[in-house]
Amino acid sequence: MVNIVFFQFVHFNYYGSWIFPMEYILFFTEFDEVVKTFETVLYMAYMPLLLSVILWLGIHFTLKNMSEERLKIPYLSYILIGYLIFLPVKIYLKDSKRGSRPDVERNVIRNTLWTSSYLIGNILPRKIFGDDKLIQPIELTPPIDTINPNVNVIMIMGESLTLKYMSLYDYNISTTPYLDSLKNDNNFLYKKAISSGLMTAVSLPSFFNMIYRADSMPQILSTNTCLFKMASNNGFETHFYSSQSRIGLSALKSYMCNRWIDNYKDGSNKSNDKNKGVLDNYLLENLKKTDLTKPNFIVLHQFGSHSPYEKRYPKEFDKFKQNPNNPEWKNNLNSYQNSILYTDYIISKIIETLRNKTDKKTYIIFTSDHGENVGLIGERGHGSFSREMKYSVPFFIYTINGAKPPKDLPTQGDYISHHEISKIVAQYLGYNTNDMYKSENGYFICGQDIRGLSGILNIKFDENGTMKKKRVR
Repeated sequence: MVNIVFFQFVHFNYYGSWIFPMEYILFFTEFDEVVKTFETVLYMAYMPLLLSVILWLGIHFTLKNMSEERLKIPYLSYILIGYLIFLPVKIYLKDSKRGSRPDVERNVIRNTLWTSSYLIGNILPRKIFGDDKLIQPIELTPPIDTINPNVNVIMIMGESLTLKYMSLYDYNISTTPYLDSLKNDNNFLYKKAISSGLMTAVSLPSFFNMIYRADSMPQILSTNTCLFKMASNNGFETHFYSSQSRIGLSALKSYMCNRWIDNYKDGSNKSNDKNKGVLDNYLLENLKKTDLTKPNFIVLHQFGSHSPYEKRYPKEFDKFKQNPNNPEWKNNLNSYQNSILYTDYIISKIIETLRNKTDKKTYIIFTSDHGENVGLIGERGHGSFSREMKYSVPFFIYTINGAKPPKDLPTQGDYISHHEISKIVAQYLGYNTNDMYKSENGYFICGQDIRGLSGILNIKFDENGTMKKKRVR
């Protein structure tokens, strides 16, 4: 156990997360690559080695000096062995997702126990019985076109925002007045988009690792196409600012190659409560404190339109009122529209702040992690493929200080995919993504599981631009 803890500490020191279940296998299948990587970061092993030695010495002296005083439980070792067998068996029989990813908010022992149990109870059976056909090959990092671009790249990631209720997309109520005012601006380019997943913990890792389709866990673990790493390696200072709580983000942080994020702040830094996020003006506070005189890759992750919607905006944005005489769906829709109105305001202030703080070419990209089912009787939320509003999301690029949006976008029908958007972000970071996996097979939306085990929807468009949907798992 002490040896495993040592490797866990080394892994955390390098990647910013505990070991994923799949990485136990990659350790053997990619052994040469692992050794080469380890040789370059030996200095990171000193502190983990010291902690492991202290842990080993503590256990050794405790057992040696307190052998008589210890409470001895008959058959305890058999009980512990039985428990270690029970965990993977339970995962296998119930097809449980417990342990499928490490949790950076939990301790190393707990993570080791559950991720190794998931390896034995889920991944190994899939490999033995041939149920891992979804796994995609690992892509290399795209080549650099421009070394150290002297630009700012601002990625605003919305939350639970469907384009259906945005007046930017011709909704009949003015919910995005600022964005509407940009429609005729030559520096503003917007399209409909298809999200890469139905859950934040699926879509964000997919987006920030430039994933085309599931199962791309080996790709994510390689960090080859992690936008934060690519930005850092090409001269950008990297930032991740989120309004959401630390615990709320725990499901996705391990996928985001944290080692290459120079400045990380979440809503809990403001609320002083690991379970509590804050309003999105917190993103503005952090943006105003950021030095924009040097190249930056900044991600502003919103709380946006996350349920409960009525808690996502200040009182002055309560334009569409709650009414006890309204049906529940109508009040939900009113609150949701207020949250969109507030998002529109936050975007306007982000752009205003950037105009005032930098004369550097700046690219501002916006999309949302997924959509939301709202405004219907008896239906709420997201997570299934039942309605387009759950994966139809907004997308725009706005440029300032001489930067220009692309003339052509890699769209199909009226839509662009998260995958294509992330490739555009990589291009602004100086990389050539033209030869990366293409989307001629359509767009792929992953359900609630990033490996594709809870469903994959393939979206294609016919010659008339009509959307065709097919479940491929």
